[in-house]
Amino acid sequence: MDLKHWCCKNKHTLGMIRLNGNGIPQLMLYRHAVDPNAEQPAEVDLMIGPLVGRIPVRCDICDEVSLWDVSVDALAELIRGLKQEQLDQLQVRLIKGRVKPVQKHKNRARMG
Repeated sequence: MDLKHWCCKNKHTLGMIRLNGNGIPQLMLYRHAVDPNAEQPAEVDLMIGPLVGRIPVRCDICDEVSLWDVSVDALAELIRGLKQEQLDQLQVRLIKGRVKPVQKHKNRARMG
């Protein structure tokens, strides 16, 4: 299993990215960030995950917030697992999200 470091902008390691059996990236989040450039980098005591979705993660070393974002492949995998009723509900919500409601404005013009 290939693991890749996931870091904040200041290169502190926040967790590891792994691919599940379907090739979908998942985040294994550390409880505390690790500074790989420290003289004695902290030991990782806990990994939380796998996480899939859109999640803001704050580095507890530099306070930088990084956003773990769901991949299109992960969304497709989640949708493939839905029941027909759930797919129907999703379709309705997606259509509603694309159509802007018509706003009715009162005619403020005054006749003479």
